[in-house]
Amino acid sequence: MHVQVMSNGIYKSPVHRVVLNGKKERIYVATFCNADEDKEIQPLNGLVSEARPRLYKAVKKSEKNFFDYYQQGRRPIEAAMI
Repeated sequence: MHVQVMSNGIYKSPVHRVVLNGKKERIYVATFCNADEDKEIQPLNGLVSEARPRLYKAVKKSEKNFFDYYQQGRRPIEAAMI
């Protein structure tokens, strides 16, 4: 989500999907990268212009937004959309 907001939508945040393979054993390692709760994530100024207006508002507490929206069956990026 952070990269999508900071790039003003140039880079998309993919929906994570797990595909199981019953014939081959796999090991998955989940990693998460979150900003500090008090840090504000917003589109970079150089990526906002008249031709490409701001798509996302500034967001704080992105980890809380992630879990709140995920539990509702929604994408967390919706919390940042204008």
